[in-house]
Amino acid sequence: MWYGECLALTSAVLWGTIPIFVRKGFAHAGPSVAVVVGLLAGIPLLAGVFLFHPRPVWQAVAPQAALWFAAVGVLGPCLGRLFNYIGVQRLGAARATPLINSSPLFTSALALVFLHEHVTLKIALGVLCIVGGIALLTGQRRP
Repeated sequence: MWYGECLALTSAVLWGTIPIFVRKGFAHAGPSVAVVVGLLAGIPLLAGVFLFHPRPVWQAVAPQAALWFAAVGVLGPCLGRLFNYIGVQRLGAARATPLINSSPLFTSALALVFLHEHVTLKIALGVLCIVGGIALLTGQRRP
């Protein structure tokens, strides 16, 4: 019954641990090294998914979908992660993470423009809360 919610919360917990690990790693290397090592560490899992998928990937993914998913791979794991890590390095994990997690604000705006999705009252209130939280965080002085 709550399968989707549990998966989403598990994802949130996993994403929430990343800035802590990254901040610890910065004692030994910089953001670009963190991105490369992180991407390389994911190769065994990716290989397992590739090998054990019920159909070959070229049969399971339409060419149009492959192009969109390739764009996701460049934006998220590469560029997004690099800027994420630089933000954590400069602001600290506690201040950078809420700003990084303001993505629903941008997702809502882009979905409205490019996907013609409707903005409901709940979505509008959520976006206002995000903007308010960002204003509170950026108004604080860094210790």
